[in-house]
Amino acid sequence: MRYSALALAILIVIPVLGFSQSGYPRTRRSGQKINAAPPAAGMPNPTFEGTLKMLTNKEILIQLQSEQTLEIRRDRKTKFLENDKEIKPDTIAVGTPLAIDVKEDLDLKPMAVRVIVNPPPPKSAEKNP
Repeated sequence: MRYSALALAILIVIPVLGFSQSGYPRTRRSGQKINAAPPAAGMPNPTFEGTLKMLTNKEILIQLQSEQTLEIRRDRKTKFLENDKEIKPDTIAVGTPLAIDVKEDLDLKPMAVRVIVNPPPPKSAEKNP
């Protein structure tokens, strides 16, 4: 009786140990991002024009001509240009007119690619009659 109980215990324990060794099937990690944004398919980036309301290290807030405000993300790759020369973002004053080229971020929010500081339009003092 003792041997039969031991044999029964062994018959139950060995298959259980065998199944516990297999674990979950392994998955391969690919180099692709899971939540990657779809390719733009050669479409140009949209440009928003407005005046600067706020500028931080992570976002740009502009007021559009339609009196709406727009929050655009920025990162270390965002270029700030004035007269085709790169400038530091700290030199841009609030109220400055801007043109911002954007693309969609991974979570489909606008990300600034290039910020162009628009100089005020030249005032023509002389008009030819």
